[in-house]
Amino acid sequence: MDNEQIKAQAKQIIDNFVSALEKIETSEQLVERKADRRIENSPKETDPDFRKIMFNNAPNKKGECITAEKGKWTK
Repeated sequence: MDNEQIKAQAKQIIDNFVSALEKIETSEQLVERKADRRIENSPKETDPDFRKIMFNNAPNKKGECITAEKGKWTK
């Protein structure tokens, strides 16, 4: 196959996919609550070991911060 055939085949696949997506019926559902689920400015209870675990797993740390780059943590 040459590049033009590959491009034409890829375009056909995408067009078929878009056509199939257009046939799917969706309905937007909004959820309204009488009250918010959190209280503003109230401390949230967390797992006390979470910070220690995160710092142990982080490959690069600088003081109290984790230095990270997108994709560096994946193996």
